[in-house]
Amino acid sequence: MGTTARTTARSATRSTAGNAAACLIGVGMLAANLAAAPAASAAQAAQAAQAAPAAPAAPAAPGTGAADRLRAGDRTPVRTAEKGYALFCTGRSGDVSVVVDLYQNSAFGTHASLSVETPDGEYGGGYGPEETAVFDGGAVSASVPVRRLDGSGEPAGSATVTGTYEEAGRPERVREVIEDPAGRFVITRGTNTPLDATASVEVLGRTVPLTCPTAFAFDLTVLRVSTTGG
Repeated sequence: MGTTARTTARSATRSTAGNAAACLIGVGMLAANLAAAPAASAAQAAQAAQAAPAAPAAPAAPGTGAADRLRAGDRTPVRTAEKGYALFCTGRSGDVSVVVDLYQNSAFGTHASLSVETPDGEYGGGYGPEETAVFDGGAVSASVPVRRLDGSGEPAGSATVTGTYEEAGRPERVREVIEDPAGRFVITRGTNTPLDATASVEVLGRTVPLTCPTAFAFDLTVLRVSTTGG
């Protein structure tokens, strides 16, 4: 996603729900160092679910407080209500190819990343978490600073992503249990709603049309339970 975005999506052949979980967990690496590892076994998941009531989960206030607690190694179960959007797009114009990843989470802020490949070299940039909304009332708008990725970090202007989105189906249930490398179970319940999104990006003097195979809105309750002891 925090759940937040970079996995960002798994295979395009996976279901929308699978893509949702992948995106949310991947961006969560950036938001709260919650790298997604192989899914827990059914037995581990059951043990985690049974262990959770032993230490009542502390509701997390909106904003980055939950991420701060997770980074600090707080072992108290953390429950967050997370609403937002995820968009993963690729595009090409002539010899320039672009990958754009946008993620907005009510609990962990907004994240954006972009990479560009040109005959002249590779460029990229990103930010997050920030409070600025990039999804608003059916419109997408984001400005991402761009630098050379040749070791110099030389600034190369900014990339402007614009587009639109609308619901493209009924909400689908999300039910995932994942164990991360820090010995923490991430238990996700809720829904995601597929979106039909169109977008383009202006970068390095080019306007590049984008195709967005992963686009959805999410409404989730996420419980993170430590298994490493208190």
